[in-house]
Amino acid sequence: MNTEALIAELSSGLQPVPRGATKILLRKGLITGAVVAGVAVLFWPSLGPRPDIATAVITPSFWIKLLYTASIASLGFVALDRLSRPDAAKLHWSRLLWPPVAALAAIAAMRWAAAPAGDSKAFWMGTSWWQCPAYVAALALPVFVGLMWAMSRLAPTRLRAAGAAVGLVSGGTGATIYALHCSESSPGFVLLWYSLGLAAATLLGAVAGPRLLRW
Repeated sequence: MNTEALIAELSSGLQPVPRGATKILLRKGLITGAVVAGVAVLFWPSLGPRPDIATAVITPSFWIKLLYTASIASLGFVALDRLSRPDAAKLHWSRLLWPPVAALAAIAAMRWAAAPAGDSKAFWMGTSWWQCPAYVAALALPVFVGLMWAMSRLAPTRLRAAGAAVGLVSGGTGATIYALHCSESSPGFVLLWYSLGLAAATLLGAVAGPRLLRW
């Protein structure tokens, strides 16, 4: 069999890929992981929805926190979608993440400037600083597994960047789910400790990407 005949034989049964198939697969991994993380929050003895959520949802701080974590997850998903293809162009992570981080930092600075001097420690540390990053990272894990499964069925070539994007989306999703439990509402607390959990998930993805996404 000559080369032309071999190529014709190999390509004879190919079907066109449905439009949007990449996003569908990534969303499947994301939603599956998010559902698992959500169930974990409901049944984890030390978690569960915050008891005052009915009143919390009418405060600006609650929505600032959710908007920050959800925007990080959304921007990470945009990067992940691009990096799932072999022709992914170089992405500048700082440009993607700059707007939500800068916005939260500005809000935190204004709130801190207006806060009484004795409240500085509570503004930045809250009462659960030591557990917040760990919970964010833990709740990111089911999403991390789901997205790594999806990405392994696609064709990323920039494996470290793709893994970092998986971690970023996972961390943002885990942080959003954790925010429904966490009663800390200070922008300074969210900027420090939620971001630390996000960074941990992103670092895990960057380390795991070249190993788990290799063709």
